[in-house]
Amino acid sequence: MVSGGKAVQATTIAALALWIAFTAISILAPAAPMARTASFMAIAMLFLFAIAHSIRRLGARRSLVLLVSGTVIANIYENLSISTGFPFGFYHHTAASGPWLLQVPIIVGPIFYSLCYLAWTLGTMILGTGPRTRSALRVFGLPVIGAFIATGWDLCSDPIGATIARSWVYAHSGAYYGVPLSNYLGWFLCTWTIIQVWTLYLDKAQGEDAGTTAPLSYWYQASALWTAMGLQYPLLLLASPASRTVTDTGGWAWRSGDIIEAAVIMSIYTMLAAAVTATLAVTVRRDATTRA
Repeated sequence: MVSGGKAVQATTIAALALWIAFTAISILAPAAPMARTASFMAIAMLFLFAIAHSIRRLGARRSLVLLVSGTVIANIYENLSISTGFPFGFYHHTAASGPWLLQVPIIVGPIFYSLCYLAWTLGTMILGTGPRTRSALRVFGLPVIGAFIATGWDLCSDPIGATIARSWVYAHSGAYYGVPLSNYLGWFLCTWTIIQVWTLYLDKAQGEDAGTTAPLSYWYQASALWTAMGLQYPLLLLASPASRTVTDTGGWAWRSGDIIEAAVIMSIYTMLAAAVTATLAVTVRRDATTRA
């Protein structure tokens, strides 16, 4: 069953609300003195939500294992790619990403962990957690679903972060608004690895036995945050009526408005689609269980 005291539950809800608030500030008032701080605080709230939400279901010890393994794997892949080009392609981060750990900004690990946690949770909602899914399908199928969901987020965000904001720069640009195919193949591999390690660990530790009795509100919180994360792109489009020309590292020129509009399209059919599918799946499954 889902555990955690009222403080942990309140933290989860507060983190969700504050993520929305800080993200809105960073989008609607980008020139404000606190806009940059708000964007980093939004990342902090995403991280806090993932931690608190995980503790409610898995407890502190198992949640810590997920956190440490996720951040370590993400940093290994990031540093490996910067040095060798595998798996994301050759690229480097810029000062816009904040303080660094080795060749990677400190925030990268928490971001990967948080995104993988939400993708893993949505995948769990889709597949279910009952005895019928306590099998190889859940252990090895769930990471594939989770990797697709997590990579869907990067389809929306990477062209904005790389080509418009220049928070990271690819050595060789690609056809998707300056982002190369290798980046998305690398994202799938990295997020799959993280979630695969998690499912193997939790299967051995029997850490997912709580899912069948978790209240719907617990699951809805995860899909609500993923939905909000997808809706930030329509908000960004509305808040950025003026389009400017941006150039990727290959010398190709793009319109910033087109990049953001593409992110809106992708968010609808990747992020929102995943959230809606997961919400419907867990709701229908619970309704069927109640009627049985």
